[in-house]
Amino acid sequence: MATKLVFVGEMGAGKTTAIRSISDMEPISTEMPISDEAALDAFEDKSHTTVALDYSSIELGDGELLHVYGVPGQAYLDFMWPIVAEGAIGVIVLVSALNPRALPSTLTLLERFRALAPDACFAVGVTCQDREPDFSFGDFRNALAGEGHRLPVMWVDARETSQVDFLIKALLSCRYAEAIA
Repeated sequence: MATKLVFVGEMGAGKTTAIRSISDMEPISTEMPISDEAALDAFEDKSHTTVALDYSSIELGDGELLHVYGVPGQAYLDFMWPIVAEGAIGVIVLVSALNPRALPSTLTLLERFRALAPDACFAVGVTCQDREPDFSFGDFRNALAGEGHRLPVMWVDARETSQVDFLIKALLSCRYAEAIA
């Protein structure tokens, strides 16, 4: 049985990096050089961005195949979101601790993707914590809960396979717990 997982988040949150870190195969990626000077200034360590989607697959421990997609974070590319979200069992929202709009951005993405993938389970991964020590993780997590979002929220280094894998397992365990409840 094949299932679908979608990574979402604003530009620079780590979606492409996370998919690369967990893939069993070389991911299909539609990254292009960033041509917008303002974006280049805002993301000094980022020279490329996804313009359509990223795709890969991973084999779960039980032999099940998990199709993994990443969608672009720019609003003008959101036409891809419903196409990719259709039939997803899970959505992982990645948010950078460097993003000054981390909370409103995450709330917007949760709202949009709950509408696009109403049967999906959700999890949130906060990236770039090593570069933003003042990010208040507890306040962020509590604000999400205060808005009614009961879901796994954790720090994740998108470059680290074990951390991304743990985030996926947390999401899938919620999915399977709901299925038997």
